[in-house]
Amino acid sequence: MIASLPRLHAVTDDRVVGEGRIVERATAMAAAAGPLLAVQLRTRTLAGGAFLALARGLAQALKPHGAWLAVSDRADVARAAGAQIVVSGRGGMSVADVRRVAGQALVGRSVHTALEARAAADNDADFVIAGAVYATASHPDMKPAGPELVRGAAKAGLPVVAIGGLTPERTGAVIAAGAWGVAAIRALWDAPDPEAAARAFLTALPGGDAIGVVVNGEARRTSRGTTLAGLLAELRLDPRTVVVEHNRHIVRRDALAGVTLAEGDQVELVHFVGGG
Repeated sequence: MIASLPRLHAVTDDRVVGEGRIVERATAMAAAAGPLLAVQLRTRTLAGGAFLALARGLAQALKPHGAWLAVSDRADVARAAGAQIVVSGRGGMSVADVRRVAGQALVGRSVHTALEARAAADNDADFVIAGAVYATASHPDMKPAGPELVRGAAKAGLPVVAIGGLTPERTGAVIAAGAWGVAAIRALWDAPDPEAAARAFLTALPGGDAIGVVVNGEARRTSRGTTLAGLLAELRLDPRTVVVEHNRHIVRRDALAGVTLAEGDQVELVHFVGGG
């Protein structure tokens, strides 16, 4: 499981949901991060039907890029929307009950201490989200615990996703403390360019599941195993309208799915727009 759990988690709150641009911004992040991204839909303001409609809209937007959908607390919504993750917080459904409702979805547990992380492991959670690591406007009354919280939570033996005041600059410290990945709210959703914000986090995260390629002279991160066809899907380009050059060799359209990208590959794309 740890090999597939996304390393970057974009978590919503009531404010982000209320602004109404979630699908648009999530799509931009997914274009940058692909399967390294999970978008966690968390809100207390939407009734069941509206919650499900938004979850389904997100799932549809994320799927072409291979990004994951996570849902907080509502295992029923997660199952109906096809989410890959359910996150249960303190006072929420038990891990066992989430599994009964959500089927094959991974179950994450929100924890605030090393003891809570150990309890999550004892109850067979798949991973924990531990915070608040740093001071955060989302929980102004919560005293930040620092990277030591991550270090203690990691001893429970589950992958740890650190949350609370995380930025690309702070990512290295929590990874060094034992975090598998990071979660953020404001650093992603409030960014003027959410795609660039996601890329900044990816640059700071371990690269074992991602590779760096150059597309039309611009550095880009993509998941290991991505093909040229998959890259075009990430870029939302129709292969029928693009000429693809891979490491100085033109690749035929019917061969795009058979060429797997490697670290440092050079890709040039010429996009033709319809006309006479």
